[in-house]
Amino acid sequence: MSKGTGPLSKLYNIIIGTVDKFVPTAVQPLWQSPAGPRTVFFWAPFFKWTLVLAGLSDTLNRPAANISLNQCATLALTGLIWARYSVVITPRNYNLVAVNMAVFVIQGYLVAKHLRWRSENSRNAVFNHSNYPIKSEDDW
Repeated sequence: MSKGTGPLSKLYNIIIGTVDKFVPTAVQPLWQSPAGPRTVFFWAPFFKWTLVLAGLSDTLNRPAANISLNQCATLALTGLIWARYSVVITPRNYNLVAVNMAVFVIQGYLVAKHLRWRSENSRNAVFNHSNYPIKSEDDW
């Protein structure tokens, strides 16, 4: 239960108090756990799984040329950092470890996919410098 006094905390406490009455006894250990659905430690990783789904969609549908190297590398690095953090905090949040490792693996794969494409197509690259025309003769 939230200890806040604001309107959202009160709404949250009302919802949790109402749902408490309907949770089956078989699910009570999960419901009452320090990283269970009554806490942010459950909901933050739950919604972070959408990043994993987006990454899976990118691996299947996005051409390697359209993968953002900076974005994928940053997401992979943050996934690794947060996976480490999630085993250090109390309570240990294994759902958070799993989602961050999944983000790391999928985004790391996308980085490798883009770098492999870049390596294979480097000979065919055409650099068009329309703002700075390069002349073949000396301008001296």
